[in-house]
Amino acid sequence: MKHWVWLLLMVLACCTSSAAQQPEEAQLPTGISHQHAAPDELVMDGKVVGKRVPPKDGEICALCNRPIGADDPVYLVHGQRVALHAAEMAEPGAAARLQTLLAQLRPRGAFIGAESAPAQLSAGWFLFGIYVLVGLLFGALCAHHALHTGYNPITWFFAGLVFSLPGYLVLLTRPKQEVVAPAGIPSGLRKIAATHAPAACPKCGTENHPSAAQCLGCGASLQPQLTSEVARAGLRTN
Repeated sequence: MKHWVWLLLMVLACCTSSAAQQPEEAQLPTGISHQHAAPDELVMDGKVVGKRVPPKDGEICALCNRPIGADDPVYLVHGQRVALHAAEMAEPGAAARLQTLLAQLRPRGAFIGAESAPAQLSAGWFLFGIYVLVGLLFGALCAHHALHTGYNPITWFFAGLVFSLPGYLVLLTRPKQEVVAPAGIPSGLRKIAATHAPAACPKCGTENHPSAAQCLGCGASLQPQLTSEVARAGLRTN
């Protein structure tokens, strides 16, 4: 009977020793999603903070500073590549260390190793840009039409800029006013559409302007054929 008791005790001792020597299954620390020890998404506190990307040669684990293997995951977090060892992620305390590391990865402009996602223009800013472009177009049209109809071009430029087509239509319905010359310029002065052929002096043959009252060559009196611009402006010549 004693032999059977000793044999049973020896069997129990061997089973206990074998169970103690077996390594515990690696578990991911709390806060990191578990998917075959290398998930496609890096999840911290229930939020996806990074997507898995293909690894590159020579990348270093962010936790242990050792080169990673071909099967180790690399995540794109805040525009930066974060390489990790799958085994390192399973160690106790790795979640806290990784969370501290990710908190330091914030966009600070473009630098070596950063891969930022392409910026996307929101619909609101796109529509605002279209509105500004259309406003500039109708502002220019309003200013041009106001300049030729006797209205203040600056005022109507801003009216076209703000109200676009409605502002331009309002200007078109307004009656045309007298165009007043800018201050300091006589109202009679304007651009002549066509020039006139010179007239020869009857005495010396010198060619003079058809509005000249005196020959430039001999000084003889001439009969003006046209009214000069100076006379129309109300100015006198010596």
